[in-house]
This record gives sequence, C-alpha cells and structure tokens, in this order.
Amino acid sequence: MANIFDYVEKYGNVRFENKKFNEVDNLIFSTLAYLDYSKTNINDNCHTLEEVGRQYLRTHTRRDIRKLGVATGVAYDLLTSVLDKERYRHLIVSNYIYDAKRDMQFCAMTFRVTRGLEYIAFEGTDQLISGWREDFEMACSFPVPSHIEATKYLNEHIRLFGPKVIVGGHSKGGNLALVAVMFMSNVKRQRVKICYNNDGPGLRRKEFESEAYQKILKKYIHIVPHSTIVGAMMRNSNYQVVKSDKENLMGHSPATWQVTDDHFTHGRRSEHSLEIERRLWNWLDKHDDADRKKVLEAVFGTIEGCDVLDTMSLKKVKNLVKIFRSTKDIDKESKDLVVGLFKEVTTRK
Repeated sequence: MANIFDYVEKYGNVRFENKKFNEVDNLIFSTLAYLDYSKTNINDNCHTLEEVGRQYLRTHTRRDIRKLGVATGVAYDLLTSVLDKERYRHLIVSNYIYDAKRDMQFCAMTFRVTRGLEYIAFEGTDQLISGWREDFEMACSFPVPSHIEATKYLNEHIRLFGPKVIVGGHSKGGNLALVAVMFMSNVKRQRVKICYNNDGPGLRRKEFESEAYQKILKKYIHIVPHSTIVGAMMRNSNYQVVKSDKENLMGHSPATWQVTDDHFTHGRRSEHSLEIERRLWNWLDKHDDADRKKVLEAVFGTIEGCDVLDTMSLKKVKNLVKIFRSTKDIDKESKDLVVGLFKEVTTRK
C-alpha cells in the first residue's frame, strides 16, 4: 500500500500551481514540524525549505534522531525525501518558534505554499512522556499553556490582507490547531481556509458544546486512522477515517496512513477504537476536572518515579501495572482505565 513517501515520489515534481494543495500535503507539513530547526536560518524569513533542510541535515544524523521517537524519525526521513522535489524545495519557511518549559512544549512554523496560500503547522506529541502528560492535561483544564501560545501565534502571523491560510498539526499539534482557530481574532479567522486536526485529541464537553466550536465546523477536518486512540481522547466530530498499515497506537504514525493517488484511503473506525472512545468518554462524564487531575498526577507520578522518559521505555518496566493497581489515590474504575490504556501504549501490532 502507498503512503506519504510514495506520494512524494509520484507528485514531488509537480508544483502547487499545477496541482492544488490536498490533505496529503497537509500531513506532510504537519510531520515536518516535528524537527527542531532552531539552529538553522529559518527565522530569517527568506530561506527555502531546501536551504533550511540541508542546514539541518548537516548537524543531525538518522542515529541522532532515532532516540527522539517515531514521529521525529518519520519527519527526518520525510525531510530528506522532499528536499530535491520541485513541489517542496522552493517553499519559503518562516516564523519558526520553539518554546519548552516545565509545563509546556510548543513549536510552530509557517510554509508559504503559493503567493495566495500559507500553511501554519503546530508540532505534536512524540514518544516523550512529558508530551503525553501535556496531552492528558487537556482533559483537566482549559486552556493549557500551549493553547494560549498557539492562539497568539495565529493572531500575530496571519495578515488581514495577506494570503489565505491552512492551519494544521498532528497529534497534540492537531488539537492546538483546532483550539487556536476557535479562539483567534474573529476578523483574522476569515483568512483561515481549512483547519486540519491529524489524529489529535478533541475537546472537553464544555468546549465541544460551545459556540466557538460551532463557528469553525465548516472549516474543520479531523482525520483519524481506523484504529485511533489519540484521536478518540475527548469529544470531536467532523472526522474522516483513513486506513492505516498498523493497529492501535502504532497507527498514529503518519508513515502508516495509506494513500491512494493524491488522497487518503478511506476506511471505517475499528470496533476496538470505538470501544476505547466509549470508555474514555464515559469516564470523563463521571469525573470532574479535580478528579481527572488527581488521576493524572497519580499516573504520571508513578511513571516518572520509575525514571521512564518515553513510551518506548514503558514496556521495559514490568511492575508498572502492579504499581498502578496499588495506587490508593484513585478509584477502581480509573485504575482499570489506566491499566487498559497502558497496555494499548505498550502493545505493538
């Protein structure tokens, strides 16, 4: 089955003026945002993707990237694939920002696709536990610091009389795109053409039922793999399902999404994914923000206490399930949910 790399090989030398931007290009730009370009000249606002990419590759090897997780590895391979392609190499990349604090990791960048169109990409969550913690924070409080930064980014970098803009991201980046478009300036939102959430979390019930969400639905597209777990977190709608080569959490990787010609291969949500969604939503409806926060602190306190830094290391800690079950601060239903999600994260299919 074809994927984004096959798409790049097939259409990589067809410029955007001759073949319009599509949903696969959206995933490509969202994925490229996973790389740390802070040591390149990207902020000069006049450099092409090829120039910035070659600077990046001079100081980073595939071996360096491997320890940073699956999504970053896919981004590295994708960057090497697009650098010599006419469709991508001449694009101007700009407005890069990376900000990491104890309670937040935020990264965004802008691609000038054509004179009349830009794509703003927000970086998502990779294998790092700190990023996953921030994802789950979204179920406890709103807005989280990254939401504020993403909204600020759109307000600052979208021009009233500038090009139309497509906003997107993968994983947490997709959620940031959604929330930022919801709460950005009403006037500047008119410049936003589409908002893509590529298998990112949804919203708490309050925000899902808000007027702000209803206002952007015509522009909003939520794309999830058929066995999505991340995209099932919290409430969402307007989703499109794409077939993935992998099941469960492994299907979260952009490299596993199947492509037919210039669009994703559409599929149906698996029963397993729908069951996880039902369990998550039922649990969220039964617990308020304070209860959710208590579970979050108990779970991630346990994980961090075992010196686990990424999801790849979780399966190496054999007694983690026992520790979860013995935690006194959370109820049995919450323990069962946590253990079930832990098994999803550590089981590859």
